[in-house]
Amino acid sequence: MVLNVYFDFYIYGIEKHFHQHVFEDFQQETLCDHEVGHLYGLEKFWAFLKYSRQKPKINPKLEEISKNYKNLEDFHVDDASFPQQFFS
Repeated sequence: MVLNVYFDFYIYGIEKHFHQHVFEDFQQETLCDHEVGHLYGLEKFWAFLKYSRQKPKINPKLEEISKNYKNLEDFHVDDASFPQQFFS
């Protein structure tokens, strides 16, 4: 939950006043979040790229990962993809 708020602040901040170093931090945190199996940061990153007028240089690894998502529904995961112990 705390990390979700962190991504929300990134989005809000770079939408209002774009700074390259903040965007680079956002990319790094998004990659870290994705590497541990979370999609929230990637969803926020994808949405920023889709709806922003900014066209910043994107980390190649993050760009490759993002290509797998064409719309917001692609980020929604069904229950079957979670390990069974998740629901215990």
